[in-house]
Amino acid sequence: MSLPTVSLSVRPRHLSGSGISKKIRRAGLLPAVMYGAGTPSTPIAVEPRQLRKGLTSAYGRNQLFQLEIQGGQSLLAIAKEVQLDPLTRQLEHVDLLLVQPDTAMTVTLPVILSGRSAGQKAGGRLEFITRHVKVSCTPTTLPKSIEIDVTPFENGFVMMAEGLPLPAGVVPVFKKTFKILEIFAVKVEEKVEEAPKKK
Repeated sequence: MSLPTVSLSVRPRHLSGSGISKKIRRAGLLPAVMYGAGTPSTPIAVEPRQLRKGLTSAYGRNQLFQLEIQGGQSLLAIAKEVQLDPLTRQLEHVDLLLVQPDTAMTVTLPVILSGRSAGQKAGGRLEFITRHVKVSCTPTTLPKSIEIDVTPFENGFVMMAEGLPLPAGVVPVFKKTFKILEIFAVKVEEKVEEAPKKK
């Protein structure tokens, strides 16, 4: 199966520290580390434009990267932690977790709603409570999001986490259940007519 990866050029670096990181950024690269899949934490430098392209794709923070390492080695990774400058919002550092195509990993997926529920059409209100959920899947079964068509849901409907329509190969990761959405019938206050005043 072809994985939806974004190519990311990687250069090894043998030193670390704030001074070294500044030199790397001045050279137009981004300081990073890669680890996982039996590989110890290794300091590297990556191409920031390629990384930004991946992080702004439809997969967002769950984008898979094909690390093209100097020397010909190629590894699969996902951005585990991304650090941004608090003022400029520019990329400062990234931790890349190495993964295997058929080995489970834990990711946080956005929940996307589509349609207009039957309850809303009848005057009800939809409350979207949980917009992201943690799941376990492999890179080969990684979806962009969890999509819910709310069209048939009536007033009084409640979707709990265990009722999510998860794609094949995607397993929820949570100890306690919680609400995803709920549809309420809006109460209409009756107007009480005042008795006509006596003249």
